[in-house]
Amino acid sequence: MGCTATKQSKNESKLNSPLSGSSNKANISENLGPAIIIQETENIESDYIFHPLDPLITQRNYIQKIVSKSNNSLRIVKVFNLKMLTPIERQELMRIVNQLIQIKHLNLVSTLPYYYNENHLYLVQEFCDTGNLLCQLDKFGQLQQHTMIDIFCQIMAGVQYLHNQGIVHGNVQLDSIVFTSKLMENIKLIDFGIPNSIKSICMSWKPSGGIQDISVKPPEFFKQKLNNSAQTQKADIWSCGCLLYFFLTSHMPFQGRDTQAIKAAIQRGVVNFDGQEWASINIEMKQLVSKMLNSNPQQRPTATEVINNPVFLNRTRIVTKPNKQLSKHMRDFKQQSQLQNAMLNYIAENMLSDQDKKKLMEEFQKFDLNKDGQVTKEELLKVYKTMFSSQKAVQEVDTIFAKIDQNCSGRIDYQEFILATIDQKKYFNREKLLMLFQQIDRDHSGQLSNQEVKKLLRDMHIPKEKLDNLSKQFDQNGDGQITQEEFLQIMLQLS
Repeated sequence: MGCTATKQSKNESKLNSPLSGSSNKANISENLGPAIIIQETENIESDYIFHPLDPLITQRNYIQKIVSKSNNSLRIVKVFNLKMLTPIERQELMRIVNQLIQIKHLNLVSTLPYYYNENHLYLVQEFCDTGNLLCQLDKFGQLQQHTMIDIFCQIMAGVQYLHNQGIVHGNVQLDSIVFTSKLMENIKLIDFGIPNSIKSICMSWKPSGGIQDISVKPPEFFKQKLNNSAQTQKADIWSCGCLLYFFLTSHMPFQGRDTQAIKAAIQRGVVNFDGQEWASINIEMKQLVSKMLNSNPQQRPTATEVINNPVFLNRTRIVTKPNKQLSKHMRDFKQQSQLQNAMLNYIAENMLSDQDKKKLMEEFQKFDLNKDGQVTKEELLKVYKTMFSSQKAVQEVDTIFAKIDQNCSGRIDYQEFILATIDQKKYFNREKLLMLFQQIDRDHSGQLSNQEVKKLLRDMHIPKEKLDNLSKQFDQNGDGQITQEEFLQIMLQLS
């Protein structure tokens, strides 16, 4: 259910924890949902087929490509070998994974189902096959600089969201930025949140030590190599500062003949602004880069300070009227049950057409005026004042936030927006629901077993203690099987 009033979390991020690794307490942690208990599952091979991954997509050997047996959708999976983890390390990993599962942001890759047994954990994530920034550098270099700056601000929007949750990305570099379309207008960040110390133990991870990897590392990294204390929010800011410098000049701020020379240049920390390219760049942008590349981590700005820097104010979107039908969906949105919400989540992740996804993203961006991947009340109100009187606009916005802002964060994130604006009539009909039934009915028996229903609910990230109750909502006659007609009857009641 939505909040009757906007609530601002008063708990400061635990910025000195292994998860976030920073002692800066400037950011406030937003509200994620209740902890999801990671449950033992069947083997991932029962639902997915593993395929070779093009090395141009990623050099990370712990990331693999998989194809769903039910709907042929492409996914990425991260494989964790848990055998070498101590009980404390395993508990820490599960805590981190619980947060990653709940993250839904326009500029962050989403974590979908997971598979878990005593020895392995598999995190399934959405797949962007357009390639990362590193392998698309030639095409990227042909973009207009204002487009590059827009992409930088999308990177900062994702980093800001992570930091507000107390999470450090830890690996902001060219190959952790993937494009979502061939137009190269929108990006998502990947490979965030897992400390290098854990990756080195259970994911066979080793730093490449190559120029691409070294060029974005802050000076403190070389003093505390592979230590969680070197993975901090302020280290992310340094890496983002290197990217901003690169977007403006086409070369990294610290250079040398080899990696040792680059390390030495980084540790000296002298940023070169003498190049001819800086003559056409305004002084405010130069000052921002300089602050982000300050050798003293404490002197670097926060992600929020970066994205709200006056130099980016001209990025604010022109206010345009939203689609009336989608606005009506937001106003009329009702969460009748947790089951309905779970099914909408599943449909949004697995059944939305590319055309519908594009349409919803474009509408979301009409409200997201500062392009930070979230919609505040102030932004929504500014748009609604183009449609209604001031008093009516306030009423509409208050109503919408009360219904849609499920985690009471004072913002509408992209996932909340999708759930509220999805055309339920288009997807809650017999044809679509039969397609959904066939995806869930993995043994093609024509009936859903209790195990299949529980798997569906688990894939929707329903907390373990609520699984039995929601399973009973499906199996109303208690015979342990759900036919197609029973499933349709239940689902059509939700719409």
